[in-house]
Amino acid sequence: MNRRFVIAAMAVSLLTGCAGAPVTVRDKVPKATDVAVVMFRDCTIDGQEDCDGSGLSAGSIFARVIAGTPGMKAVPLDRPVGPKIPLSDSEAAEYAKAKGYQYVVNGEVQDYYRVAPFTFRSERAGVSGRVLRASDASVVSFFSDRDIANNLSTPDAILESMAKKVAKAM
Repeated sequence: MNRRFVIAAMAVSLLTGCAGAPVTVRDKVPKATDVAVVMFRDCTIDGQEDCDGSGLSAGSIFARVIAGTPGMKAVPLDRPVGPKIPLSDSEAAEYAKAKGYQYVVNGEVQDYYRVAPFTFRSERAGVSGRVLRASDASVVSFFSDRDIANNLSTPDAILESMAKKVAKAM
């Protein structure tokens, strides 16, 4: 009985780890356009130590994945405010425009939880973000995704899967 429960829990964890929310695209980013990716805001869950630095991880992963997508270019940008301070879309667009970019990704980490291996707890990650036109801060596409995976994975692997969906949709 106990063994069946563990197997069922692992199966649910694996299946849930494959789920994901779609990316809503209003307008495609033109091919070969440099897209700035501002490092995301860290998650702000009280008492969750893994939140510190989660925005830097997420932003770096999104920039790398977008840059590695055929026909896409991405440049990571340092966050112009503190890691837990909100950055509005208009501020992100203005920041990217001042640096000469036509598009910018601005986002927030909603959840980032790393567990020790073989503890039978799930890894978690969640983000929300927008691809903005820098000239007027209009939203070209947006996404929000939260996922879990077995503890042989990592939150960064979950974020990479999310970034691939966004890059493909852009």
